[in-house]
Amino acid sequence: MKSILVIPALNPPAHLLEYVDQLIASGAEHLVLVDDGSASEYKPIFEKLSEHPQCHILTHTVNQGKGRALKDAFAYILEQPQWTGLGVITADSDGQHLAADIRRMDQKMENLHRKEDRFLLLGCRNFHQDDVPFRSRFGNLLTCSLFRLLYGVSVTDTQTGLRGISWDLLSHMCQLSGERFEYEMNMLTDAALSKTPVHTLEISTVYLDNNSESHFNPLVDSIKIYRILFGTFLKYAVSSLFSSLVDLVCFTAAELLLPAGAYRILEATVIARIISSLVNYSCNKKLVFSDKGSTGSTLPKYYALCVVVMLCSAGLVSLFSFLPVPPTLIKIVVDTVLYLLNYQIQRRYIFKTI
Repeated sequence: MKSILVIPALNPPAHLLEYVDQLIASGAEHLVLVDDGSASEYKPIFEKLSEHPQCHILTHTVNQGKGRALKDAFAYILEQPQWTGLGVITADSDGQHLAADIRRMDQKMENLHRKEDRFLLLGCRNFHQDDVPFRSRFGNLLTCSLFRLLYGVSVTDTQTGLRGISWDLLSHMCQLSGERFEYEMNMLTDAALSKTPVHTLEISTVYLDNNSESHFNPLVDSIKIYRILFGTFLKYAVSSLFSSLVDLVCFTAAELLLPAGAYRILEATVIARIISSLVNYSCNKKLVFSDKGSTGSTLPKYYALCVVVMLCSAGLVSLFSFLPVPPTLIKIVVDTVLYLLNYQIQRRYIFKTI
């Protein structure tokens, strides 16, 4: 194998030794294993692994989490000049990722390197098989659906630990936030926002003893994962709410300060809308989507979208006015749909993370 293998491990099962032997027999020449604060009784496993010339053992004296283990391994790899340019494959220590599948990942990595400098490759499990635990099947279906809805990228396994990372992406991966299982979700959302190509490869679905070796905390880790999953959209919602408050305050102030006249309400509305839209644009550009592009290229597109959304709102409410419901209810439904579309258009075409 040409790729460097990274395996984080916390209190690993004894068959990790056999697993590493299988990987070496399959052609793995470089393995970085991270002892992430394992108990003392597991130290002999790592001591035995260190006898392999292919293995490099990194040790955390206390458990720091899977995300930190991966980032420390990536940083270590970047410090080795003899490995420059090689791809990296991450795998779990519980034996769920077969050596044959890792070899297939390595082969696909080699093919992708010929076409792209930056990419993320996911080894995706088939969750439709009968032996998949219900919580895994349901959790994956939910996160994949939300990920596709919020980020526009379709994958079939958001929680897979078997991932291929191109060399040019490795340094950036060291900077991502997340110290535990949420790091892997952050890896996906960052790839979607930065337009990094995400490829998939179906792998065997293996659950040993109903996945009892997993250190995933269903409550704590799920909260962290969904906080990242919804992170950008929640910031977008807060930005919208804040801009609405600015619009209300500016309208109130302008209506009080402008001289009396037939057009005072219109003038106050226009002034408030200009100020609030500039506030919304700035918040979305800098805080929501972290766009690094120039204002000259994004501001005209932003205001063009505002005009289109306004016209669509008026047109659609008029179109459905024949329904036996109040126009206000129609407008709420129409504007909710347009709000979600507005988010996707801004994320994909106006503000682009670099």
